[in-house]
Amino acid sequence: MSAKYIYRMDDITPTMNWKRFWQYINLFEEHGVKPLLGIVPDNKDPKLMIEESKQDFWETMRRLQADGIVEICQHGYQHVYVNKEGGLLGPKYGFKAQSEFAGLSYEDQYKKIEAGKEILQREKIYTDVWMAPSHSFDNNTLKALYELGFRAVTDGIALFPYNYKRMDFVPQQYWGPQNVFVGIVTICLHTDTVEEALYDKIKKHLESDLKFISFSEARNFKSTHATNLLNRIFNFYYMFRSWFNENKTILKTKRMIKKVIRKS
Repeated sequence: MSAKYIYRMDDITPTMNWKRFWQYINLFEEHGVKPLLGIVPDNKDPKLMIEESKQDFWETMRRLQADGIVEICQHGYQHVYVNKEGGLLGPKYGFKAQSEFAGLSYEDQYKKIEAGKEILQREKIYTDVWMAPSHSFDNNTLKALYELGFRAVTDGIALFPYNYKRMDFVPQQYWGPQNVFVGIVTICLHTDTVEEALYDKIKKHLESDLKFISFSEARNFKSTHATNLLNRIFNFYYMFRSWFNENKTILKTKRMIKKVIRKS
């Protein structure tokens, strides 16, 4: 029951910040930690176009996967948000209401996921793990994923992996190093935009006596009545915390506006 930690790296594209990418890949390899890479099959998001496209991108990803340095999952299709849908998670857990998939028909989602999968397979990248852009997906997404052979999702607000709609969910809860008492914790990194100071914090985290595992190890977790109960408690806590932080920000903004009005 003691806590175990997974690292995942989002927004992996040919045009990413390669210096930071290798900085973290080398750090994880040095400490024997296998991160989960979320590859965008056909990136069209200008925010992810940091550098000139690397021609050896797919060769590099194949080598990293074949050498057992990383695990790979499909991160959406083109990483382009088409609506303001939050999906099954969304604002109530602190996520933005924007989506590449949630809110679309089953048929449309199936076609997009399939197109992304075909690109990965054409490049000899095989995975049955899904990572949703902006954590936004709905039941149609999960249905399409299952029909296309996906079996696991890196997402969800819980302490332990669980099964929903025939898919194994390994929860993702934090965006920086954490020391928690119990659970399986996924820490999400966006290396294109991460602050430099985070590197030293993660290095210290990896050098600690904590237990780090791969996504594959985590998805084999078997839930029990006890872990299901802890999942519900954590889910409620996380939702309440998100609500409290949002309303605290609103209250602070109102106070600032009132002060400005008084001074004027």
